[in-house]
Amino acid sequence: MGFKSNQSEAFQNGLKPEGVYECIITAIEERTTKKGSVGLNFTLVIRNDVQGQKYGNSCLFHTIWKKHEPNENDMQVEGYNFAQLMAMGKAAKLPDGKEYESLKAYCNDLLGRCVLATLEHEAYNGKEQERITWMNPTKYPECKHKFKSSAPKADSFATKQTGFATPKTNTQADSAIGSLEDFEDVLTDDGVPF
Repeated sequence: MGFKSNQSEAFQNGLKPEGVYECIITAIEERTTKKGSVGLNFTLVIRNDVQGQKYGNSCLFHTIWKKHEPNENDMQVEGYNFAQLMAMGKAAKLPDGKEYESLKAYCNDLLGRCVLATLEHEAYNGKEQERITWMNPTKYPECKHKFKSSAPKADSFATKQTGFATPKTNTQADSAIGSLEDFEDVLTDDGVPF
């Protein structure tokens, strides 16, 4: 079966257009940059069940940074920006006043929740990149998103830095490109591997 090209569907510079996107929080990982900044990286998948919304199944990323001078509230969430974490919870419609035993428990409660993310472009180190500027409650609370692989698991909050790629076992197909045994993750200042 053939197809007809449609260049209006192409990403501009690899960036999704600015705008609002209905998303699902699918992963939260703690990462450290080369310069030592620590952040909670949120992976948001653009929902494929919202009629008229493009880029379904694509990912957006958002980071909440650990503060250099945390206040008393920030210390409750291991030094992360308490106000930003509460704004994320409000957007995800977590119950107000609920008590959590740890940041991990709070993050696990966020997983699988729908939010409305506002995406803008900004220049950083001379390059245009995507940045989520606002999180709001979803306009479509009944989620019928179909995941490509599996839905987020209740305990998929990662408390330590994990790599972007892991070495595979050397199969016949892999042998054509050589061994991946010596592969090493390289992170940029903002924690992105490119």
